Amino acid sequence: MTSRLAVFLVGLSAFAAGTGPAAHAQGQNNYGSIYSRYGLGERFDYSSSQSEMLGGASVSLRDGSYAGLTNPSLWADQTVTTFSASVGVAGLRATDASTTEASRATAGDVAGLQLGFPILPARLGVALAYRPYSRVRYRSATPGTFFSPIDTTGYTVNREGDGGLQRISAGLGARLGAGIQVGASADVIFGTFEYLQRTEFDRSSIYLETRQAQATQVRGVTATFGAAGTARHLAGEGDALTVAGAITLPTSLSGSRTFTLGESLDRDTLASVTDGSMTLPLLARAGLTYRSGARWLLSADALYEPWSSFSSTLPVGGFEPATGTTAEQSLLQDRFRVGGGFEVTPAGGSRNAGLLRRASYRIGAYGERGLVAPQASATATEGTDVMTYALTGGVSLPNRITGARLDLGVEVGTRGSTEGVLVRDSFIRGTFTLNFGERWFIRRRFD
Repeated sequence: MTSRLAVFLVGLSAFAAGTGPAAHAQGQNNYGSIYSRYGLGERFDYSSSQSEMLGGASVSLRDGSYAGLTNPSLWADQTVTTFSASVGVAGLRATDASTTEASRATAGDVAGLQLGFPILPARLGVALAYRPYSRVRYRSATPGTFFSPIDTTGYTVNREGDGGLQRISAGLGARLGAGIQVGASADVIFGTFEYLQRTEFDRSSIYLETRQAQATQVRGVTATFGAAGTARHLAGEGDALTVAGAITLPTSLSGSRTFTLGESLDRDTLASVTDGSMTLPLLARAGLTYRSGARWLLSADALYEPWSSFSSTLPVGGFEPATGTTAEQSLLQDRFRVGGGFEVTPAGGSRNAGLLRRASYRIGAYGERGLVAPQASATATEGTDVMTYALTGGVSLPNRITGARLDLGVEVGTRGSTEGVLVRDSFIRGTFTLNFGERWFIRRRFD
C-alpha cells in the first residue's frame, strides 16, 4: 500500500467516524417512510455510485473505475485495487388524504463500503463489501376516544420502528474466454429491527401509558451468482454491448423475538422470547449496457423479487404467520423494478483535457412496484400497489491522484399516493462517494 492510499484511508476513517454517529442520532429523531414498517423494512440495492446515478442500472455495467456489487462476474474486469465509500443524506415529506399538513424527516446513512483487487489483472478479481439490506425507520400517531361506564377520554396510539438488516459480501469473478465472465459471492445478512407501540391518554393522571415493544434479531447466509457476455465492434470501432444477469438465492434466516408489555420499558409486567425463522425470496436481475468507446454509454436493468413467497414463523410488518386458530395473513406481494440511464464523458479517455471535460455526467430514472399492497379495509380482498418513481443524476469528478474520483449524486422521487389509506412520500437524497484506484502487489525488479 502506498503512502497516498494510506493517507486517503486515514482521512476517510476520520470522515466516517465523524458522520456515522451523527447520522444515527438524526435517524432516531427524524423518522422516514411509513412503508418501511412492512416486510423487513425499506429495501436497498446499492451497487456503486455510478449505478446510483443511472437509475440503479448495474448488473451489466462494466467499468474499470468501479466494482459494482450486484453482479460478481464483473469483478473479473479489475486491473487495479479499488476502494470506495459512499454516504448519503435524505429528506422526506409525507402527506395523506386526511390532512393538508405534512410530516418531514431528514436522516443520513452509509450507502456502502467496497474493496476490490485483481488476482490476475482483467482475468480474476476479488471484492469485499458492506451495504445495508433494508432499513426500518418510521413514526405514526393515530388519535381515538376511550369510552367507559364512568368516563370518556381521548387517547393517541403512537407506533415507531427502527433498525434494519445489513449485508457483508465476499466473492470473485473470472473471465472464461473472449467476452464471457462468471462470478459468485457469499452474502451474510444480519441485523435487528424494533417496533414500539405506545398508548397515551389525555387524562394521564387517571390512565397510565401502556407500551408494547418487540425486538427481532435475525441472521443467515446466502449466495449470489452472475454471468455476463460482451460483443464488441458492432456499430463502430471501440463500442461494446454487454448482456448480463445475476440471481441471489432464497435465504433462510434464523432469529429470535423479544416481546415486552408494560407501563414502561423500565418496569416490565410481561417479557417473553420466541425463537423462529424466516425465508427471504430470491432476487433476479437482468440488464444490458451499450458503450461507445470512452465517451458515452446507455444502461438498463430489470429486477424481480417475489415477496409473495415470503414465509416466517415470526410476525413482521404486513405478515402474520398461521397459528392454531388463524390462517396466515400477508399484505406482501412481488416486487418489480425497471431503471436505466445515460452517461457521457466529453473528453473520452484523454487525460490532457480540462476538469469539466474529463468529468462524467450521468442521468437516469426508475420505476418500482413495492413489496406491500395495503388493503383499504378489513374486508377488502386486494390491496393497492405502492409505486415509486424517481429521477437520478450526478457528476463524477476526476482527482489529481491517479485513479481517484469524487462522485456527487442526487435522487428525487415520489412513493405511494394520497388516495384511500395510502401515504404519499416525496423524497430527495444526495450522495457523496470517494472512489480510489491504485496498483498494489507490484513485483519490483532490481538490476
